[in-house]
Amino acid sequence: MHVHEKRIMGLPMRAMALIAGGLLGAAALVVPDAPRAQDREPGVMQRPREPAVAQEAGHDPEAWRRWRGVLFRVQPPGGHGDDTVSFLFGTLHFGSAAELGLDTDVVFEALGHMRRLVNEVDNQAPWDPDMDRYRLLPGKDGLRALIGAPAFGALAQLLPDVSPAWLSRLKPWAALALLEARGETAGDQLLDLQLERRAAAAGLAVEHLETLREQLAALDCVPAVEHAPVLEQRLRTPWLFAEDSARTLEYYRTRDLAGWMDDVDAMEGLDARGRAAEQQARRCLIEDRNARWLPRLDALLRRGGVFVAVGAIHLTGAAGLLEQLRRRGFSIVAEPL
Repeated sequence: MHVHEKRIMGLPMRAMALIAGGLLGAAALVVPDAPRAQDREPGVMQRPREPAVAQEAGHDPEAWRRWRGVLFRVQPPGGHGDDTVSFLFGTLHFGSAAELGLDTDVVFEALGHMRRLVNEVDNQAPWDPDMDRYRLLPGKDGLRALIGAPAFGALAQLLPDVSPAWLSRLKPWAALALLEARGETAGDQLLDLQLERRAAAAGLAVEHLETLREQLAALDCVPAVEHAPVLEQRLRTPWLFAEDSARTLEYYRTRDLAGWMDDVDAMEGLDARGRAAEQQARRCLIEDRNARWLPRLDALLRRGGVFVAVGAIHLTGAAGLLEQLRRRGFSIVAEPL
């Protein structure tokens, strides 16, 4: 069995529509004698910060374009003082810290001053074999039959570590996930996993915004037969996957999430049928999930002391978490990294 086959449960989410950092089988590091979350005093980083402009509540529909950052200090309406501070962090699920241009010490310091970590999914959730239906096609020639032999051949060349027999079982979204994340699978370098381990070691409470099944259902919301044209059309220009991954990393390094969203929206190389499928996938993966998360995040962030870590693409856009929180009166300031 190839390495990707062994860890296929750990497929990263689409780089193009970054979804949650779940699907990992890794266990968090637990330190039995760590201080309990309720015993910790709330606080904020004492590290000197560069000047940043708070984003005030308002009705500017393009306000979300002004934010540049991936770590944001959040305070509720009328909130003052360290005890009302929380952090919202956008993660990327492939690439090293150097490639992401991250000072992880700053990120971990911010986490260490909080009482609670909130992420997308429980990375320790047991795998139910019934959930295979969200990521695997029936029959050994499922994907080959859906996208045709030439496209399947190109796919196999791009993913040499995945055997053709296994590759043919993947649904289109799962194959795209590997392609857009350079074939990388979940590992110890994943930021989401590192944050969970740090939180556990520090005795922070950990909460999740959705279940693994809910996440998989969002990934699989477009029927395979409708999503197959997206994969087939993108495989006509296979060299663009490497270019897309490189651009994604550059957008993250420069903290230009708005530019990244514009790139995602361009849907280059897709015809009308492909664009319709991608638009449906985006609604399921980003807008719908953001809308489900917001009431809970609103309540948590009003209490303060929360470190929220979600895929960076969830932060930006008119339906992004930053804009929706701004509209609810939260003060948001980008932290330098």
